[in-house]
Amino acid sequence: MDTPRCLQLVFIVTLVVASGALQCGNPRNNRVSANRHNRLDTSISSSLTNHEHGIEDNVHVFLRFSPLIGGPPIPLHVEVILAEGDADKRKYAESKGTIYIRKTNNLASMVFLNTYPQLHRLDFLPENPTDPSTVVRLASFQSVPGKLRHRYYSQNITASSDAKQDGRGITVLLPVGSIPCRKKSGATSSDVVSTALEFTNERRDNVYDDLRIFLGKNCLSFAVDLLLELNNVHGIQRVDSWNKIDFGE
Repeated sequence: MDTPRCLQLVFIVTLVVASGALQCGNPRNNRVSANRHNRLDTSISSSLTNHEHGIEDNVHVFLRFSPLIGGPPIPLHVEVILAEGDADKRKYAESKGTIYIRKTNNLASMVFLNTYPQLHRLDFLPENPTDPSTVVRLASFQSVPGKLRHRYYSQNITASSDAKQDGRGITVLLPVGSIPCRKKSGATSSDVVSTALEFTNERRDNVYDDLRIFLGKNCLSFAVDLLLELNNVHGIQRVDSWNKIDFGE
């Protein structure tokens, strides 16, 4: 199978799985608190509020596909991005329904993300992704130790050295939808982020301690599980359709 056809198959399968999972979820109000050690910080707060209408800026949800660390320059890894705040509503309106494709594995190349005051990236990857033994075990469909990762950016996202040095290869950014937040009733953007981090904390020591490409937990299963949790707890207003592709350097 040639590379373009393989990539097309990967995206189709991912979109079908993610879309199906979200459609099966029903919003609920209760959330489970995390009690495990080595927790991610769930106390990050946001002060981005619209005082006139009692509406806090939404949390926008994206899936980002990028090359595996140490792997071929094709987008086989997936992460969930939560962007807080309608810093530039026009930019977000343009991004809805648009699939962004870049020739470099560089978060800073997604310029419109820099309009968000706060950004969270969550994913699941091997504990030692560049270790030759990790590659051998994954290639032979064996499990390897895995780790859940949370990266946080504030204000100037594209200026972050971490965002500029992800590596080489093609990346794809797919808008999933948004979670509306209200100041006086319902969840705030801080609540949404806390849900994501608590979900991660609860699973870091058992459910997601080992990574396996097939018949096990991997980056795709984590992304789908996290989206499903966010949809169950808060309700994701999904993008109706993807009708535009934006190619860039």
